[in-house]
Amino acid sequence: MSHGVIVGTGGHVDHGKTSLVRALTGVETDRWAEERERGLTIDIGFAPLQSVMGGEAGIVDVPGHEDFVKNMLAGSTGVDVLLLVVAADEGPMPQTREHVMIARLLGIRAGVVALNKMDRVDDEWLEMVRDETREEVSRLLGHADWPIVAVSAATGEGLSDLREAIRDAAAGSRKRDTLDLFRMPVDRSFSVRGAGTVVTGTTWSGRVRVGERIRLLPDDLTARVRSLQVHGEEREEVGPGLRCAMALVGVDASRVDRGSVALGTGNWRSLSRLGVRIEVPPGSAREVEHGQRVRLFLGTSEVMARVRTVRRDAVSVGERGWGVLDCERPIVARVGDRFVLRFYSPVTTIGGGQVCALDPPRGWRAQIGEWAAILDETPEVAVVAAVGVTAGRGLKAEDVSLVTGIPSGRAEELLTRSPAVTRVGAAWYGLDSVDGVAEAVLEHLRKAHELRRRSSAESLESVRAGLSVRFSTDLVDRVIGTLASDGRVVVDGPGIRLAGHMAGLSESEEQALRELQAALVAADLAPPSPSELATVVGVDRELLNDLLKLLVERSEIVRVTPEMFVTRSAEERARDAIRRTASSVAVPPGEFRQALGLTRKHLIPLLEYMDRIGVTRRTPEGRVLNEEV
Repeated sequence: MSHGVIVGTGGHVDHGKTSLVRALTGVETDRWAEERERGLTIDIGFAPLQSVMGGEAGIVDVPGHEDFVKNMLAGSTGVDVLLLVVAADEGPMPQTREHVMIARLLGIRAGVVALNKMDRVDDEWLEMVRDETREEVSRLLGHADWPIVAVSAATGEGLSDLREAIRDAAAGSRKRDTLDLFRMPVDRSFSVRGAGTVVTGTTWSGRVRVGERIRLLPDDLTARVRSLQVHGEEREEVGPGLRCAMALVGVDASRVDRGSVALGTGNWRSLSRLGVRIEVPPGSAREVEHGQRVRLFLGTSEVMARVRTVRRDAVSVGERGWGVLDCERPIVARVGDRFVLRFYSPVTTIGGGQVCALDPPRGWRAQIGEWAAILDETPEVAVVAAVGVTAGRGLKAEDVSLVTGIPSGRAEELLTRSPAVTRVGAAWYGLDSVDGVAEAVLEHLRKAHELRRRSSAESLESVRAGLSVRFSTDLVDRVIGTLASDGRVVVDGPGIRLAGHMAGLSESEEQALRELQAALVAADLAPPSPSELATVVGVDRELLNDLLKLLVERSEIVRVTPEMFVTRSAEERARDAIRRTASSVAVPPGEFRQALGLTRKHLIPLLEYMDRIGVTRRTPEGRVLNEEV
């Protein structure tokens, strides 16, 4: 499937955009009676451009009046080529400049300037306006690559030259990848009898088929695609860069507004915080200030947002700067998306830029180097930089395409080939993060052994918990496994220690350990409590706890409860006695008490322990032998 091309109009009110589209396509894009009565485009209009392009193409006619610039911005979403219309009898005007500035901010690099109404001026005036237009457009864009074609929508003069210029510009425009995540910002939603809810928009990426299920964010609705149309033509499948009407089943039109986004597979989510690179172009009347409240236009969405800059400095006219946009309502975005910022009041375009991070953390300023690499470097470098942003937390495979802007299949392929990253479970990590985890595990154990010299090992859970703030559990487990394979650590059941580490006891502590062992052997299945044992052995409770833990780690004793420890041999004898006593018929506690010769104080904890480890199973009538053991 090939991708389509969207041509968008731009220019000042009354410069003839709609009449020029009608002359090129034969379609009246002023849909509303009010528009036709006033001779003024209020909302977005659409027309097929096959006659101009000879292929999959469409034109978006947007309003030029200042009062309807937000509609213009919604219509400009997904535009590949800008058809800038300038009236030859007036020359560039305020909305001309604003639309060119918006095109620059939205990354529209291909364009054609149509000097319309050439029939109203003489050749000398036409050339003067041509020079003025070229100078103005060049100043705003930073280049003079767009051809300027004189034309008359009224007489048809110059239309063939204009068609050729549009065709050439489209041939050099960006190419969209069909093997990508599907996304279509919605610019209209309405109900049609027999079809149900219909949403329209320009498909930004990927493809969608009849019968597939889609999501609608930010309200997180789901629906099934009943049918698809491109300029009135039924389709089974629609790719990127096309004007699409989508009939949906399972959602009411009243719940879908302009600004919603139709999405296919992928870990898309609604966001309230975006990391951005802000640009204030030369034509802006204002700088963008830290803490400023602005109108953010992204796709067909318009939300209020608060600007946060790197050093609380303003981004000056003609400059770029890094920052964060805290949005007042959720918005859907992908890294690489272009946006426009307008001043809160009075409403005027002041800047824009690109999204470079989704939901950045509080310490986002430290990530600016990676943000720059993601936006400006090669795809091979960008994917590694995106992994680097996540550090030891890992970049989920399902997020790679969203946080790089690279088509999904291509992004995964680049990571697979990169020697700088590795995949652990469902996420990607930089090799430096892997090395960092290894050093962190070893350092954690070194400090733990020094702090708790009487312990032969640390619990695995405590190691995981200690590193969980910086590293994912999956990565920690993988690294521990590698360290164990390399012989640098020893994992024994729930414990872990550095290779060669042994519990360090002083001579007096060794003597206390021997006395503790003797006391537990003598007590058999009726041991004293830890407090009583501390008195018997003559040590404080802290030392006693360490000695008990050491004997548990050595498998010499068993922890029945926090207050009851018995020797391993006593536990095994109790287990055998319970097995002999228990049967398929429920046995009451009294029979176990007789078999073991214990009081209730020690019997009940021991029976509950046997339940926990699966030797017995408690029923209302008594305990039975667990047949699975």
